[in-house]
Amino acid sequence: MTLEQLLADTKPALLDIQQRDLTEIALAKDWQAKYRVLMQLGKKLPAIPEKMKQPELLVKGCESRAWLMHYHDKASDKHYFVLDSEARIVKGLMAIMLCLVNGMTTAELCKFDLWHKFDQLALKPYLSQSRGNGLLAMAERIKSCC
Repeated sequence: MTLEQLLADTKPALLDIQQRDLTEIALAKDWQAKYRVLMQLGKKLPAIPEKMKQPELLVKGCESRAWLMHYHDKASDKHYFVLDSEARIVKGLMAIMLCLVNGMTTAELCKFDLWHKFDQLALKPYLSQSRGNGLLAMAERIKSCC
């Protein structure tokens, strides 16, 4: 499998998350409801094959191992990411990030505020400190691509 294949396999899942699941998370009344949706999001994204999980792709600062791959289409100046994690909840949280940032230009990516979006989805109050630190590390890794 190639990065291009992973990107193609990830695209429909991210569209589905953006069109259906983000609203469901935002409208969920309690953490259990949000948690159920997040766990399902982790299942929607394809796994990165083991042979592609290189140490340099690991996101430092995440409690569970998480890998982030980046592709920058220089012709269109758009950025695309694929991810995987050993923890489904982490993969679900990261899937939200990806559906928000995939396809952004460098300028859009540089000014985008991921934490503000997580505030809008009312997720931050429910995240443990270690999980919040992991998401911050992931957001910083994404931002480092611009």
